Amino acid sequence: MFWIDASSHESITLSLKGISGISAAKDSGVDGSVPSVLQWISHIQEEWLIVFDNADDPPPQEVAKFFPPGNRGNILITSRNKSMGRLVLFENRIEINEMEEPDAVNLLLMASCLDPLPQHQQAAKNIVTELGCIPLAVDQAGAYIAAGKCDLKGYLRQFSLHRQALMSDTTFMGASNYNQNVYGTWDLSFKEIEKKAGEQSRDAQAAQAAILILQICAFYHYSNISEDIFRSAAEQSREHVVNGQVAKQLPQAISSLDHTLLALDNDGHWDDFIFGQGIGVLVSFSLIKRGQSSEMLLVHPLVHCWSREKMLKSEQQRTYHIGSMILSCAVSWRFTSQDYAWRRLIFPHIKANELYGSQMGLIKQYNDDQWSNFALVMMENGDWNKAEQLFVEVMKMRKKLLGTEHPSTLASMANLASTYRNQGRWNEAERLEVQVMDMRKKLLGIEHPDTLASMANLASTYRNQGRWNEAEQLQVQVIDMRKKLLGTEHPSTLSSIANLASTYWNQGRWTEAEQLDIQVMNMSKKLLGTEHPSTLISMDNLASTYQNQGRWNEAEQLEVQVVDMTKQLLGTEHPFTLSSMANLASTYRKQGRFNKAKQLFVEVMDMRKKQLGIEHPDTLASMENLASTYHDQKRWNEAEKLQVQVIDIRKKVCDAQHPDTVRRAYTMIRGT
Repeated sequence: MFWIDASSHESITLSLKGISGISAAKDSGVDGSVPSVLQWISHIQEEWLIVFDNADDPPPQEVAKFFPPGNRGNILITSRNKSMGRLVLFENRIEINEMEEPDAVNLLLMASCLDPLPQHQQAAKNIVTELGCIPLAVDQAGAYIAAGKCDLKGYLRQFSLHRQALMSDTTFMGASNYNQNVYGTWDLSFKEIEKKAGEQSRDAQAAQAAILILQICAFYHYSNISEDIFRSAAEQSREHVVNGQVAKQLPQAISSLDHTLLALDNDGHWDDFIFGQGIGVLVSFSLIKRGQSSEMLLVHPLVHCWSREKMLKSEQQRTYHIGSMILSCAVSWRFTSQDYAWRRLIFPHIKANELYGSQMGLIKQYNDDQWSNFALVMMENGDWNKAEQLFVEVMKMRKKLLGTEHPSTLASMANLASTYRNQGRWNEAERLEVQVMDMRKKLLGIEHPDTLASMANLASTYRNQGRWNEAEQLQVQVIDMRKKLLGTEHPSTLSSIANLASTYWNQGRWTEAEQLDIQVMNMSKKLLGTEHPSTLISMDNLASTYQNQGRWNEAEQLEVQVVDMTKQLLGTEHPFTLSSMANLASTYRKQGRFNKAKQLFVEVMDMRKKQLGIEHPDTLASMENLASTYHDQKRWNEAEKLQVQVIDIRKKVCDAQHPDTVRRAYTMIRGT
């Protein structure tokens, strides 16, 4: 058995020459040269194994030069460079992933000098999960616990407060002869990349790109980092540049976008050559991995923390801003199904970018396009409080820089009003919407699309306030104008018809509501597709109408489809998903299927309390629905307790005479 240090051409040569010194080689007349050693190994009669260890840097063909001639014996290559797999058959390639959880738990308990008792198992499981089952990290945690510096239950608290110090502990020796702590291991890899970046060679540019990509990704969520984030940012930046200039009326993130990784080819498409070279370097050092889809990148959670914590403060500040600007420029204000799906994918990265910047005390920089884009993503993904904060700042800055009558200022006011409407703050929404509508009528005229949009928004607020006659008058006016100006099949026309149907529904005019709901649903499916949020809303609305007509089986069929689709497309915690679940639960209740109804109502109520707070109208509605279900089940005490709680909150936060609306429209912003 022969071990070869394959980290470089020189180390392979030295290792092979070292083999010539063993007695069996000397007795066979090996002269100390590499060819002589390889010839001798190839003629050994018994089974033999050569391990080419750590073959990350030399290209595959360089390593292959050192294979003994002939077809005897066995060769094992360990490498983080996937291209090394070209030297063997496909079935002989084995990817070594993270340690399995049970093995990691056993390693931790062994390294901690603890018996594998049941009371230790759960605490150990929590620790290895946090460490991502990296053997070296698990071993290091065990050594720390065994040294008496904390007990098994206390380790995670110390880890959350002092992760960098624990993972960089220079006194750690480990169970093997590796003699490196966790962060030290990655530091060695990073230093090697930095060395390549400083050289005068063709690899320097790839190494420089690798460093920048790793640092940017440190300020995104560690999973599902799509290469399309960079593609979209590069190609959308082109759309905002006119004659080589970006509009200077407002602070624009796009004007200071770093194009190092975002080059465009002559056709205006993203030239991903440099980006791909950088990813190749990171993959070869196991600092980043490709996901199930080749365009999805993954960073191990611990690598993710290390790469962020190792930066100097100035580097953190710079890459935090670069990362946020790229995310911003990747957001479009288009509204196809693909656009909604894209903004859902990018949402966790925007949240992570915000979180890490805040945790590290980094300075935020106002950019109008960035804050507007992020607010749109927050709005669509149900983070209405964050959307409100951003829209308030955008509105203030636009008033200051552009004036109160500028179209962009009015758009920001309309967007903020939509957020208030989603939060159930209908009086605040109404005040803003009246201002916007009046100003747009004055500046743009009553037939302008923006004016009609503001009239439609105000009508929706009137409907939520129970002012149904006022809502109906405005909605009929908007429908007539949109049909005239845009045609009957335009998405905005369909939206206004859907709103009128909702008003008819509130008024108990269910036959009229049904006719409009069917019209909107069929046209939405045809024009937008079955997965578009507007189509799902139209299906949910029709189901609610069926429910009130006593057509519960038809309602259930539609509602089950909507719940399944919204869970798949928006996630289980999205407000519209919860709304569709509540509607399905109501149908179950009407059908006398009280246990199924109760199960869904509890799930919806708990999630709304967590996301919206106990005083939000939707939360109160879900509490009332659950109370009614308890009543149906003759669980009088539980029903009474909830009903009293709801009455007290309603007296506190709103008019006790306010009509209860079971169905709520999901607000979609159209203006910038």
